[in-house]
Amino acid sequence: MIPNEFDKILRPNVLVSKLIASVDEHITHFTTSKVFDNILKKKKNEKQHTMAFCVFMNNYLNEDNFSLVFNHETPQKGSYVVDIGVFHKNSGLLIFTIEAKLLPTPKGTKKSPRNEYEYVYGKGAGIQRFKEGKHGVDNRDRNIPINGLIAFVKENDFNHWYTKINQWILDAGWNSSEQLQKIHINTTAKLKSTHPRVDGSEVVLHHFWVDV
Repeated sequence: MIPNEFDKILRPNVLVSKLIASVDEHITHFTTSKVFDNILKKKKNEKQHTMAFCVFMNNYLNEDNFSLVFNHETPQKGSYVVDIGVFHKNSGLLIFTIEAKLLPTPKGTKKSPRNEYEYVYGKGAGIQRFKEGKHGVDNRDRNIPINGLIAFVKENDFNHWYTKINQWILDAGWNSSEQLQKIHINTTAKLKSTHPRVDGSEVVLHHFWVDV
């Protein structure tokens, strides 16, 4: 299948919609899986959680006969790297990117402190990098219209972070229309937001939160 034909299939976002539904369905089993237990046996940092989630989702995608693969740390524009890239196996096209964050944000070190609002804006920020076009692009640096964030929640409940993150969006000076909208908050959480990019386009972000 040539890329242009594949692009036509992706325009209605059928495959991406199926992917989002699959993540939302299977993420509820993430923390009880052998993958989670084994990979996070020793280190429990952001990279380990992200790696574990990629392995976990690839297992389910294979079982469900998806033609997709989750890749940990995927190149983006320039020297930027997004935590997870989802590729179409047969064509090798990057169709979806996911930035991963721990909540609360780790404090970092004296030399390299991290800000609590890193999920939204600032150095290493999640949403801001999508707005700036540094994340959420395909193999040819073309904008991917729909992307995601995943939060591995270590403290407080989902409603706490929903309130906190929406306040950070206002603190960043962004429009209130960019605040997260609840899809559901149960044993896991699914939210959605829409943001303007610097080039005038829009990016839709699906937020997946799991208590770890």
